[in-house]
Formats: sequence, C-alpha cells, structure tokens
Amino acid sequence: MNLTPKKLIIITALLAGIAIMASCSKEPGAKTQNKGKKAPAASNALATTPDPRNIFTAARNGQFVTLNWHIYTDAKGIRQIHVMRSPTGKGNLRKVAEMDPGATSCQDCLPNEFAYWYWLRLVMDNGKYQEFGPAGVGRDKAGASGYIKPEEKYAVAITRTDDFATIKWNFPEAEYKSIRLYRNTRPVDNPFAGSSEQILTSLSWESQYTNALPDSNSEYWYWFQIVLKSGVVISKGPIKAEFDKR
Repeated sequence: MNLTPKKLIIITALLAGIAIMASCSKEPGAKTQNKGKKAPAASNALATTPDPRNIFTAARNGQFVTLNWHIYTDAKGIRQIHVMRSPTGKGNLRKVAEMDPGATSCQDCLPNEFAYWYWLRLVMDNGKYQEFGPAGVGRDKAGASGYIKPEEKYAVAITRTDDFATIKWNFPEAEYKSIRLYRNTRPVDNPFAGSSEQILTSLSWESQYTNALPDSNSEYWYWFQIVLKSGVVISKGPIKAEFDKR
C-alpha cells in the first residue's frame, strides 16, 4: 500500500492519541487501589524505630527468669516500665512487674515449665507507651517438679449476701507499692486487661473491705493485683464470692 505524506501524518497522530489514552486509563485504577486501602487502626502504642543499641534479654533457670535491658530512649518522659509476659508470643499479655524508670533488670517466677515471651512497655507521662521485645525463654526440659506458687502465701476469703460482698485478706507483712482489687461477673482469664472493674486500691497488707453488689442475682469474682516494693506483680484470683452457709 502506497502511503502519501498526508496519510502518514494522520496515522502517526492516531497512534499517538491511542498511546495517550492507554496511559491515562491506568491512572484512575491506581488511585482507586490506593483509596481502597484502610488506614492503620489507632493505637495507644508509639511506633519506635529499632535501635541496634537496644538490649533486652531473658535467661531461664528452672522456674525463674532473669530479664535485663538497656533501652536508648528519652528517660525523662518515662513514668514506669511494665514487664509484660505472654504464653503464646502473639498476645494475651499479662503484667508481671512495674519497675521504676531507671530500672534495668528484674526477675519473674513462671507458673509452669512451658515457653514464655516478654515485652517491655515504657509508660510515658502523656499516657502513651512504647513497647520493646519480645525476648523469649524455652521450655524447662526438667519439668515443673518443685515449682512454687507465690500467690499461695496471700490469703483471701470472700463471702457475700444478696447486697454485699465482704473481702478479707492477710498477706505477708511487707511493704507494698500497691494492692488493687478487681471485680467481674465472669471468671475471665485476664481481668487486668480492661474487662473488669477496679474497685479498690490499698497499701494495707491485712484488712477487709465491704463491696456493694449492683445485682443480687448475679455472680461475682474478684482478683488481687499485688505490687511488691521490688516491682514484682503477684496476681491472686479468680475468687468467687460465695454465700455464707453458716
């Protein structure tokens, strides 16, 4: 086919127009794809850039785990350091220590021979926190023979009527940072994660407390979160409020 210069110009222009249309048709699809992505969910935890100088280690000796850390961050803004423990490494965190900002180590007493993971939660003055971890320890191959239960030293008795529960406790005589009492209508696994109501804070190692019950037809369970002067946290519960049968 013979193409005149005029026909060549027309074909070239048409091909250029098709190319422009093809390139433009890709842009809306890309924008739509970006719009379809959801923004990350809001969190109380602050994102932190990993610093190779940060050190967080866990070493197991039977039932006991020694944790050591050195975190490069602005210590002026830290209110407390919480040591969190998980049996799965993917959540279900429970606080096992509340340490002062300058602390660099603590010891945890494990309840069984299985593997565990730890995180450091730096609680800041503004209410937010930074987390570092995990540091893990493996299973105790010797088993849990001879393991102690520290919470058994903390005696608690709870009775109730239709309207009130009476909580009595007698702990080892010592200095405590805090003794907190929680209540729930169910025996939940982790009462300190927000699903329970904190009803009392005390420093008395031996005392009793009368708690008014909102619903006489409901059952009630109680937990103590006991913070020792060393920062170690002892959890006691769940303890069901039972009717006095006498």
